[in-house]
Parts: sequence; C-alpha cells; structure tokens
Amino acid sequence: MSVLPPGIDAATFARALDEFRAAIGAEYVFASDNDRASYLDPFDIGEQDAHATSAALAPAGVDDLRALLAVANRYRIPLWPVSMGKNLAYGTAAPAMRGTVVLDLKRMNRVLEVDEELGTALVEPGVSFFDFKAELDRRGSGLWMSGPSHSWGSVIGNALEHGVGYTPYGEHVEQICGLEVMLADGTLVRTGFGALEGTREWQAFKWPFGPGLDGMFTQSNFAIVTKMGLHMMPEPEGMAGVSMSIPLREDYAALIDTLRPLRMTGVINAPYTIANGWRQMTGGRTRSQVYTGEGAVPRERMEELLAERGQGWWSLTFNLFDSPEGLDLKLSKIREAFAASLPEATMEVRRWRKGEPQQAWMRQDVSLAPLGVVDWGGNPGGHSDFGPVVVPIGERAEQVYAIIERRFIEYGKDPWIGMFGISSRALIFVADMFYTRTDAGDTARCRALFRQLCEDMADIGVGLYRTHIRFMEDAARMHRWNDHALPALNNRIKAALDPNGILAPGKQGIGTWEDGE
Repeated sequence: MSVLPPGIDAATFARALDEFRAAIGAEYVFASDNDRASYLDPFDIGEQDAHATSAALAPAGVDDLRALLAVANRYRIPLWPVSMGKNLAYGTAAPAMRGTVVLDLKRMNRVLEVDEELGTALVEPGVSFFDFKAELDRRGSGLWMSGPSHSWGSVIGNALEHGVGYTPYGEHVEQICGLEVMLADGTLVRTGFGALEGTREWQAFKWPFGPGLDGMFTQSNFAIVTKMGLHMMPEPEGMAGVSMSIPLREDYAALIDTLRPLRMTGVINAPYTIANGWRQMTGGRTRSQVYTGEGAVPRERMEELLAERGQGWWSLTFNLFDSPEGLDLKLSKIREAFAASLPEATMEVRRWRKGEPQQAWMRQDVSLAPLGVVDWGGNPGGHSDFGPVVVPIGERAEQVYAIIERRFIEYGKDPWIGMFGISSRALIFVADMFYTRTDAGDTARCRALFRQLCEDMADIGVGLYRTHIRFMEDAARMHRWNDHALPALNNRIKAALDPNGILAPGKQGIGTWEDGE
C-alpha cells in the first residue's frame, strides 16, 4: 500500500519524486514497496506501518544533499536523515512521522582524515564501526576506536545519539570535536575552528571563539551532520578486563557507592556495566527453555538458574587502561575497596600487554554478538529499552531500580535491567523489554509499561538518555520544569533554523509536541 508524506497528494508527490530523481539519479531514489519495506523498523513495538516511509533518497555528497533539500522545501516534504539506519531498538531507519521520506546517508562513507599525531579523525555519516576499524587496520594506526555493543552502525550516528563504548573514550558524544552540518536551507556550516579557512585546530579544541555548538546537533533535528571530528585513544601500554560477581540483591546500593569514588578518581578509567540476575540468566537459552509459566520469570527461578552456574545476583564488568605497573596499582585499590564494603564479591582478571594479539573481551574488536538475545521471549522477537540517567549514589540508584523492577513484574515482563557507569557522575540504566513482534497484546503491554515508567521517573525528577521513536514525545513531556521551558526552547530553535519543518519532524519531540497535546 502506498504511503504519502503528510499533507501531500499523490500527484504532487509524483512530481517531487521526479525532481529528486533528476537531482541525484533515479537509481538512488527508492519508492517501490520492497524498497520502502526495507526501511521499516524490524523491532517496532506494534504496527510497523505506523512509521512507514513514503520513499528513500541516497545522496552521494553535500551537493546532492543541497539539491534534495531544495526540492523538499519547495514541496514541504519532510525528510528523516539516517547515517546507517542501524539504531536497533530505537527505530533503526524508520521515521517518527509516518510518510516522512528517509534521507539515507550511507553513500557518504569516507574516512577523511586520521591524524596520528593529534589522535583525531574526521569521518562521514556512512562510516560504520566495521569500516572504521578496517581503515585503522589498513593504515597500521596506533589509535584505538571506541566501539559499541554491535558494530554495523554508524560512528557518527552512534555519537550523535549519545551511544556508549568500553574504553576511556566510551562516552562517545564527549569525543565529538568539530561538525560540518547542512541547514534546512542548504547552507553548509562548520562548527568550532572549522569556521576558519586552512585550520589545523578543528578537531583539536572543542571551545572556539563564541558558543560551542556541537552539542546542539546531537539528538536534534536542527540540521544534517555531514562530517564529524572525533578524539581517539592512543593504543595503551596495557589493559585489564575485570569481571566481578556480587552475591545478594541487597548489595546493590553498596555496590554503587563502592564504584563511585573508584570511577571519580580514575582508578576505574572506563565505563563499567552492571547486570541484574534476570539479565544474566539466559546462558544462551531462550525463555521457554528455563520457564514456561505466565508473567515474569519468578525471582526464585532466576536465582536457581544463577546458582546452577555459580553466579551472584549482580554481575559487574569493566576494563582498565594503563601501563602494566599502573594496572597493578589500580587492581590493588579495587580489591581493597571491595574487601572493605562487599567482602563476599569475587573477581576475575584478564590481562593484555601492548604487542600481544587483541582478544574479544577487550571490546576493541567489532562484533554483532549482542543481537543474539532478541528472540529471548519468542520468535519473531524484538526489543527496546527504557534508559533513565541516574546519579551513582546508592540510595538514589536503589530508588530507581526498585521502581523499574516492580513495574516490569507488574506488567508481566522479565526485568532485564543493567547499567552503564558511563561517566564519573552518571549511571545510565538499560531496562530491556523483550516481546514477540506478532503478539499484539505483548507489544501493547510493553508500550503501556514504557509510558508508565515515564510518569514514574518524571515524578522523581529522572529523565531518559534516548528512546525509541514511538516514545519521543513521551520523553520530551517529562521535562516539566518551568512549564516545559526546555522543550519550548527547542521548538523555538527549530522554527528559526527550519521554518518549513522538513528535517526529521518528531525527533526528540521537537517541533511536533506542545504541552497539553
């Protein structure tokens, strides 16, 4: 069934498609049913057609992009830019607003610069983590890429969406240094020192004369990012991979309070991850292989499964980076801290030294392994997550954890809850909802659960770090302070930069939501 952009009739859209074809070539305008189906969200929490695109366009560079924007502005056709469209669990390439034309940037796929002296790089949107790692290996680079859990997504897209890695550079948005963006009217702008001709400093320093605008173009629909500079980590002298098991559910607050000073002082100098018992219990199995009853897997059954494998209620993993001697000191301090607060915790350590072959546990090799859990609850499976940001103070983290666990069980979902200690002062929760995509009742239950949790978190002053396209307006609505002044400011910026509203309508709720709707 054909889908049209909002407010555009079939004849007008046909004329616009012809102009798009004239601008970039007919082979890069995708409007058949099969083409459009390839941009649907495979993990949508409900009816995929609710976020169907009317067509997709694949420009090769900024000249193509400018030509497409001219057509889109002329006909008021909304565009949904995607770097690779692999943002799994958050909507992939599907647009928030049904009928929006996908602007697929994967043909813009060059690694433009790798500066070994300064430890920086400049990339285009279509560069995946697989591509980037291959290019670094081809160059024999002494710089390390910080990769996410799965690696077929875009380096730019992941950073713009506040993605996470496992090295000291794992807060990817913090590594952005200098963007090239195209505004809705086709104007090309370089932020920071990129505004100077012939600069060497574009990727070196984040704070130029005047406002630093890089953050404005993350998780927004104010412009299209066409190039991104990023800081990269020089290869370390050594690395240690630490795995810990903490026995009791009641140990959670003490665990968070033990980790906080270690992270703030740099003893733990990369993000850590925590998994609760439900998140650990699979062992490579599906849900029906471990429990066949109704509702969430009971705590007693989950604890039986953990006991079979000798696992504690909490799993903690992180990597350390330093010289071999420095790693010895870090590990000694970590052991001392846990001996004082959680003496029953156990620790395993793996070591790597510069010059040795890299190993999978290092998270420097690229991978798709985490996708294997999608069919946990049923086939065809899907998943999304609820991701609040919380200070790493035991009492506060326990408050948030308890609400999420209780709501998941109340709604009959297994509380697969984990956390990233992404920075020294913030935890990002990742509470995964697994569902059978063909089960309307199951997906409806997940939607209701998500929206209930939005209300719960807003009531205690906790917000989200990102969300699926279905819930972007729900997440925006959580920012209640001063009569939703921040979402209102975002709308004002949007109106100034994109008066026709053609760039990614609905993204982060910007431009499509107002209080009371």
